[in-house]
Amino acid sequence: MFWQLVVSGLATGCIYALVALGLTLIYKATEHVNFAQGEMAMVGAFLGYTLYTDLHLPVSMAVAGAVVLSGVVGLVIQFVVIRPAADQPHFNVFIITMGLSIVLRSLAGLVWSHDEFPFPGLFPVRPVTFGPVVVTPLNLGTIAVAVGIMAGLFAFFRYTRHGVAMRAVCERPEAAQLMGVEVRRVFAAVWVLSAAVSGLAGALIAPVLNLSTHMGAVVIPAFAAAILGGWGSFPGAIAGGMALGVIENLAGGYLAGQIKNMVPFLVVLGVLVVRPQGFLGEKEIRKV
Repeated sequence: MFWQLVVSGLATGCIYALVALGLTLIYKATEHVNFAQGEMAMVGAFLGYTLYTDLHLPVSMAVAGAVVLSGVVGLVIQFVVIRPAADQPHFNVFIITMGLSIVLRSLAGLVWSHDEFPFPGLFPVRPVTFGPVVVTPLNLGTIAVAVGIMAGLFAFFRYTRHGVAMRAVCERPEAAQLMGVEVRRVFAAVWVLSAAVSGLAGALIAPVLNLSTHMGAVVIPAFAAAILGGWGSFPGAIAGGMALGVIENLAGGYLAGQIKNMVPFLVVLGVLVVRPQGFLGEKEIRKV
């Protein structure tokens, strides 16, 4: 039971990590917190569902299409909603993204309704046995896809020109602009990448939770994962998501089931009290 809980927790944690990565991308580049990240994942899942049911595409192609369309949604949001408020205080953008989350949820309800829909899984449902441990291909496949995406993002940021430009803008936008990097274009690319990653996360978690307009709540454990690993840290978002998924699953398996929903809040509270910068975060020192 322990190892089954760990494997399923890692699968859930990988999804938290993907959403947390989307949050971290936007925060590192713009210092804005996107509270609509969960709704962007929900919209991506609904887009994949539409491609599957209306256009009758295979599940894998529908999910790939959902990732691309999620990136387009992110680009539209950045141009129409975020860019006009780029020079406003962070609190204003915070309110804007909160409003955006409500708008996206309401629009999704108008287009697809607020009912729950079964989302087809990318992987077979027949369990796989490893000795005494029985796991589902859904969990193993989710872990594999998420880890592959994370490795791809690492290679993109480390070895490609555009990835290095994004890293430069994330670290020091003014210095990057002086070196010839088009910061506004990079900001748009960050939103596209963040929305695409979140859309993939939505498509991966939809077979587990069932597709609905309430899926945006996944942003809450994603925030907790980002804080646990270290707010603003890419490795921290990944490690925090996986750790939170395992902790959450073990708490639900060995303790009362209701405690599972409390875990993200307890984790945030504990980290803020004991180590505010998170496990992999660094203390920010400012000279006055």
